[in-house]
Amino acid sequence: MTFRQPSPIPLILFFALFYVSQIQCTHFSCEILKPWQMRLGSTIYIPENSTTPFEIRANFTCKYQFFVPKGTYLRLSVINSLLDKDYIEFADSVGYVRNLTVSNIANEELFATSGYGYVKIGAGPQGRSQALLVFQWLKMPISTMTMNLRKNESGTNVDCMAIQQNPITFTAAEGEKIALNIAHSAFMLDSFDSYFVFDGPDTDSPVVGRMTNHAVVPFIPSNQSVTIVGLTKQVVYSNIIANIASNIAGYRKYQAAVIIDQYGRQMYAINQTIAFTFIAKDGNQLYITSLKFNEIEDEKCEMRIISGTPSPVSRRLLTYTPLSQLDISFPQQLPASQFTVELTDCSVYMILSKNMPANFYMANDERIGYVFTPSFLDDFQTPVLNFTLSSNESRHFSTTVESVTVYQNQLLAINVYNSKGYSAMSTIITGNQTGGSAEGIGTSVNIDFSGSVSKGQAKIRYHISKISGPITGYSFIIYFAALALSIGHLH
Repeated sequence: MTFRQPSPIPLILFFALFYVSQIQCTHFSCEILKPWQMRLGSTIYIPENSTTPFEIRANFTCKYQFFVPKGTYLRLSVINSLLDKDYIEFADSVGYVRNLTVSNIANEELFATSGYGYVKIGAGPQGRSQALLVFQWLKMPISTMTMNLRKNESGTNVDCMAIQQNPITFTAAEGEKIALNIAHSAFMLDSFDSYFVFDGPDTDSPVVGRMTNHAVVPFIPSNQSVTIVGLTKQVVYSNIIANIASNIAGYRKYQAAVIIDQYGRQMYAINQTIAFTFIAKDGNQLYITSLKFNEIEDEKCEMRIISGTPSPVSRRLLTYTPLSQLDISFPQQLPASQFTVELTDCSVYMILSKNMPANFYMANDERIGYVFTPSFLDDFQTPVLNFTLSSNESRHFSTTVESVTVYQNQLLAINVYNSKGYSAMSTIITGNQTGGSAEGIGTSVNIDFSGSVSKGQAKIRYHISKISGPITGYSFIIYFAALALSIGHLH
């Protein structure tokens, strides 16, 4: 018995007819989204029978109303190829509006939290655009991280990537409130549209907006707590910074920035005082490599650098004016993950770097600068310091000790060495002393602060210059115009 292979033509015709029928059923229709579908776990496609972008017919206009129940959020994926003046408009319950046009990327993700919103499509007479809308209702993450802030402490910051799908709550001490800002990385593609702010201790609290609006103006909640979460998984290099609101209330403007590599910033403070906090991204030191004053006629013009973020425990580190010797004052190292610039009646341009400048420890030209123990900028950091400057030629240095307090067996030692490695000048401080100075000529100087105690602070100003007279006995001189050292108690 012989079996004949069935002809494939009927099967091909069946699939062709099925495909044509699907094409005919797939189109943009202006329909009301079904209320029972807008719940946790649901997905709605528009057009209904399509999983790829489909043509939007000429002159088509429709507004699709949606609702997001409490405890969920909406993720809207918009795959599009918009042409001419066609557009897709998205709006949520807190007044956020986003318009997608021909200039936007082909695949956008938009988010909304609890409440009503809409998506509106508008097409012109050409009818050449394509789009696909995918609505997904997902579970809102629950806050599991809390950071407590106190008046007499520096503010804190978190990486934006760390709070994606992982909410964090900042809580102020009794009687205080939180001020929340973006510390921008200057990376142009960083977007904060999907970072939602909740006025309260968790994501069940009222949604008050997105972090997009708080790069310049901080968000201050109605009570002690504020919660924030990023719903996107897009790479973002910026940070979120939280301060006690009363600590920054005295400034006309407060902003922050993250330093990834090198960062240049123009700052204006005409007839006012502003503050700007700089944060080393995944680092523990920053360098000021250049500073220029644009306004030099105002005698009140001054730039101050303080430790951490503004707070009652911030220490003044450095002060610059248009009369400062800026040409020999940089690079300047600050051994901390963050510091703040206060600017009064000035316009300045400053360049910072997270990376050590080339030949930082070589002092072949005249140079003024400061040396700090990390603990001088942050009490929780180490007091240990071992800092050496070297030169290819003999230079003139002098040292002045303004204040020093030593705990137990701690000591501060300053040694100038000649080209043969012999000490040309040595100062050792083991107790409380005021004043005192030493000079030497040599090719290197070492500043060492050591001891077994975990608490201590030092600030040293140096001036390295060429030798003005004949060399007599010393081979290196370093000028330290000020040394401030204070040791606290053990942690």
